[in-house]
Amino acid sequence: MPQEPKLDRVRRRRIRNAERKLHEANLRLARAERSIRYWSRILADLNYEKTCEVQPPLWSDEPDDPVD
Repeated sequence: MPQEPKLDRVRRRRIRNAERKLHEANLRLARAERSIRYWSRILADLNYEKTCEVQPPLWSDEPDDPVD
């Protein structure tokens, strides 16, 4: 019987450690997902700006011929 309480303490410590590690991993995952969304948005904005610089306007701001 003296072995059982020791195993119980070891098991509880391992469970606490595993829960802590899981919590830390979930925090890292959440940070990574936020970072991916942030940098994806920055990249999309930069690509859009580049497209706007290169692409000529589809129509002019002034009308060509007014219709009577």
